[in-house]
Amino acid sequence: MMSMAAARPSLVRIITVRLAVTSLLVIILQLTSVVVRTYLIENDLNRSIVTRHAQALLAGLHANAATLAFDESQVPQHYVGKHADYYAFRISDAHGHVLAQHNGQKIAQLSPWREEASRIQDFWLLDLDADKKLYVAGGIREKLADRQAWIEVATFGDPASTYLGIVASEVVDDVWIPMIPLVVLMLGVATLSVRSSLSSLVRAAAQADSITPLEVFNPFDVSQMPREAASLASAINGLLERVGALVKAKRLFIARAAHELRTPLAIITLELGRIEDPRARQVELDVRAMSATVDRLLTLARLESTETLEIRDVDIGLIAGEVVDRFHDWAAQTQHRLVLCLHEPTEFAGDASAIQEALRNLIENAVRHTPPGTEVYVEVGPAGSILVEDDGPGLAAEAGTLLQAFKKGAASGEGAGLGLAIVRQAVELHRGKLEIGRSSRGGAKFALSLPNPRPSLKC
Repeated sequence: MMSMAAARPSLVRIITVRLAVTSLLVIILQLTSVVVRTYLIENDLNRSIVTRHAQALLAGLHANAATLAFDESQVPQHYVGKHADYYAFRISDAHGHVLAQHNGQKIAQLSPWREEASRIQDFWLLDLDADKKLYVAGGIREKLADRQAWIEVATFGDPASTYLGIVASEVVDDVWIPMIPLVVLMLGVATLSVRSSLSSLVRAAAQADSITPLEVFNPFDVSQMPREAASLASAINGLLERVGALVKAKRLFIARAAHELRTPLAIITLELGRIEDPRARQVELDVRAMSATVDRLLTLARLESTETLEIRDVDIGLIAGEVVDRFHDWAAQTQHRLVLCLHEPTEFAGDASAIQEALRNLIENAVRHTPPGTEVYVEVGPAGSILVEDDGPGLAAEAGTLLQAFKKGAASGEGAGLGLAIVRQAVELHRGKLEIGRSSRGGAKFALSLPNPRPSLKC
């Protein structure tokens, strides 16, 4: 469940991507609007030409102790290049003294500022040819170190295409500078808001993923969740309560049914033993198989109803030795050979009864579902590690199917399919891991890893 969920994009990512795409579309629209306005609306383009050209010239103007001075090396390229005749500028101080100029006579003919510039007019603009684009003149007044300067410019067709840089500057000023911080802030706030709003739901999901059928369900806390998430969590609370009631009813039914069947089956077995008839022996075998199934049902019901383990120090090596000795003669009847290997240390803190049931069912399962002559290897230790494998034909079903109650690896196999369900339950009680696969010997492999809930201290 968690691996499938992890493969899907998170809600934070989905919202962030959608906001980013939306922001990109807004930027494109704004960019288009600025470009169209700047280039196609002639008055805006003329105003931008005059303003940008004047600001470029202002970079070369410096204030000395007594007056203003202009650095000729700072003159933009279009005033000195091959298209210089198409451009003009004039820079004057507060008294109308020209500090620098190029084609200044053209400016003088057009400028409303004559010998002394206006003290009340900060900007002028003149469209030189209504039928032609980029024929414009104008000027701005700037203040530099408490001194006034008037910068006037003119262009006659703009053959150097300075308007491209001006359009780019307008885009930077009107689109990138205001929009980029806004987009970054919006994405950051959206990400943090969604992540914060869903954090309680993520914790609830982690809590739900760790729930086992043995635990008493603690309802999800919905007090910190957004309304939509709280509705979902409340619905899941109700669903889990109903599922818990069903699981409890199922366990109770199995336990009671198995308990009620146990005594009649024992009586039937005794009565069949008094009948001297070959057919009675076959019925007796069937009754004993039913008794074994009932015993497994009781074992599974006991393990499923256990909420806390009886943790104590046990030696799983001794437990494995007792189980192997118990099955030795029975396995020999079908020409199976049991091999036990111990790896120290075999001491472990756990539930001895659950470990014994798990090991007993693994060995019995290996003997029942492998052909005669198969060797079954049991390795125990170190600590809570148990490995049961064989050199038989291997598994005939998926691991997930085998671990379900009443599911068998082969339809014609013996038993009711409860053995591995008991093993799984014992492992879950210890919060351990069960690995099922193919053994290096060619057959089936069942590896149990039981964490030590009470590790020993070394002083």
